[in-house]
Amino acid sequence: MSENSTALRVVRALEAEGLLAPEAEDRSRDVVERALAAPAAAPAVGRGPAMPKLVEVVAYLGGALVLAAGFLFVLRSWEDLGDVGQVSFLAAVALVLAVAGGFTVPATAVGADVRRRLSGTLLTGSALVAGVAVGVAIEVFTDAVFHDLYWPAIAGGVVVVAGSAAAYRFSSTAVGLVGMLGGALDVGMNLGSGLAAGPSDEAVGVGIAVFAIGVGWILLTEIGAFDQRTVARALGVAVAVFGSQVTSFTDDRSWIGYLMSVAVAGVGVWLYLTRLDWPYLAAAVIAVTLVVPEAVSDWTEGSLGVVGGVLVAGITLLAASFAGYRLRKETTD
Repeated sequence: MSENSTALRVVRALEAEGLLAPEAEDRSRDVVERALAAPAAAPAVGRGPAMPKLVEVVAYLGGALVLAAGFLFVLRSWEDLGDVGQVSFLAAVALVLAVAGGFTVPATAVGADVRRRLSGTLLTGSALVAGVAVGVAIEVFTDAVFHDLYWPAIAGGVVVVAGSAAAYRFSSTAVGLVGMLGGALDVGMNLGSGLAAGPSDEAVGVGIAVFAIGVGWILLTEIGAFDQRTVARALGVAVAVFGSQVTSFTDDRSWIGYLMSVAVAGVGVWLYLTRLDWPYLAAAVIAVTLVVPEAVSDWTEGSLGVVGGVLVAGITLLAASFAGYRLRKETTD
């Protein structure tokens, strides 16, 4: 049967059902003929994952078992390996994870999400092990005496940051974000502690370093450096709040931590109003809830006691939560 006769039958059937006006027969026939002459659309591919969820879970489980076996082996035989054996073992593990992660990097859109998560996890694990290997190598192969700055940890942290950033470049995952931020915190905390003028300044140095890392991380997030923005924002504000709290627990410089908390609350509200993402509002509420009882207890020299401190904390939490709820409701409305 020709396409013309088929088109005519379709058009007359539609007319018989009252779906087409009689005067539109010629135009309708042309449309149907063109549709019949057009090549059939290729079936959609790549919508489903390349591997089912069960296979992905099994892959993660297998990787976890391999790491667990390696960890148990290290616990039982670490001292027997010697310096060269220890570094070689860590380097081999890092290489195996890197190769496995490289093979699972998604090359096409088919199953991209599953492969991206798996490869990102493997590559970030490789960066972590490589950082440990570098730190161990510096410690066992050099005769340097580490005093204020523990360079093996600093160098290892730099390697973890660089390796996790490379892993994130090929397969962006939340695990990669944690790897980068964790390595940066390792470097910052060691530098803040080692460069402090004295033991009393150590908490201030660590707190300021951690707070600065959190601020820098948020800036990178807002300029579009990371794909998972909500996760990156949550990590950044959590680090900033943690840094302000570390600085607050100092005797004569607690006011620096209080100022940091106030900055987190104010900037958090502003960023929430402009970005409408919940981590900023949560950070503002948490910062206010923490700083008010701490400041009140400090200014009253602890005269409120435990009951008074808990009461102030409860009232502050209720007020901050209500303010956050009203702000979120008005903004979303």
